[in-house]
Amino acid sequence: MGSHFPQLWRYSNTATGKIHIAIEKLHRQYGPIVRISPNELSFASVESWKAIYGHAGPDKAIAIKSPFYDVFGAGFRKSCIGSERNPKKHSEMRRMLSSAFSQRSLLEQEDIVARIIDRFIEILGKKSGKGSQGFNMTKWYEMVGFDILGEMAFGESFHSLEEGKPHFWSELVEDHLYLITLIDNLSRLPLVATIAKIIFPSTLVVQNKNSKYSRRQMEKRLSSKTGKMDFLSSLVERVRNGEVDKEEMTAHVSTLAIAGGETVSTFLASTTFFLLKNQVVLDKLTAEIRGEFGTFDEIEAQKAQQLSYLQAVINEGLRLDRRGSHACHQVLSCMVNLSRQAAWAVTHDPKYFEDPMQFKPERWIDPHTRDVKEASQPFSLGPRGCLGRK
Repeated sequence: MGSHFPQLWRYSNTATGKIHIAIEKLHRQYGPIVRISPNELSFASVESWKAIYGHAGPDKAIAIKSPFYDVFGAGFRKSCIGSERNPKKHSEMRRMLSSAFSQRSLLEQEDIVARIIDRFIEILGKKSGKGSQGFNMTKWYEMVGFDILGEMAFGESFHSLEEGKPHFWSELVEDHLYLITLIDNLSRLPLVATIAKIIFPSTLVVQNKNSKYSRRQMEKRLSSKTGKMDFLSSLVERVRNGEVDKEEMTAHVSTLAIAGGETVSTFLASTTFFLLKNQVVLDKLTAEIRGEFGTFDEIEAQKAQQLSYLQAVINEGLRLDRRGSHACHQVLSCMVNLSRQAAWAVTHDPKYFEDPMQFKPERWIDPHTRDVKEASQPFSLGPRGCLGRK
């Protein structure tokens, strides 16, 4: 148990953003299975990845998502790919959305990504001259992500880069993520009824603003007559034909904003930090990229995927990134309500990775390494694995 007062322990560590570190310490002290609060077990092993999140089998049922995800999807009248708890319905949603995440579909949007990234580099170049006070790269990466999302999903940019500040929707997403995590913890406290009266009004405001803006964007996309193919083209047609509920698609779009903006920007910022703190790694990566591409125009996604050291840097960044080491809550049975894979504890366990706190991309390409690479699952796995991992 994490504490004599586990719910307060859970809340305080979550509120300060240190819950992943606190749980890691418990696993180091007590082993791969730890009870961190009433009816909540934390697992930290390679085996538990497959046991909790893997596909169903003759002797294994699929664990369903916990009630936490009802809060995640609050504000919408329909569940989405991120909040749907019913395994069968989730599988149907996954099949429907898979076309938008196919290799072919993503490559068709490559010019959008390249153009916005080129503009991003140009803007930073102009702002990084004499007298520059530095950049909050998390915010700048967030701007890039949302501008790309805007063009790929809605056919128009959010103009975050040009305005030099995050779009208000991205800020709503951040508030939404923070508040649902807070509510999840507060709901476990005896005084939740009293605290809820204080916190729920602001929570509802955020949820309403997020859902209203998502609906407005979806309406604009549905009414658009452009023949331009984009990320949502095939899905929009299914809504127009009555095959998919409009509110459900709106909820999906909101989830895409979370996955494509906030989580990606945090990963990029943390990986940039690791590169800047490891000059040898940065020099090696720079040499590989410049050895393959002479100009920005030559850079293509399929070619970049063939650069072994670049892919190693990405994998190592995902291993060390806290967002890539999140925990997805699952319900295992009526006896144990909640379980979570302590991904951070696994990816930072010396049993699985030598020098786990060190940024060592070579571990992903060294044929003689003893590291257990399957211990790192930043996109999760099984039927709930991230659709956008490619």
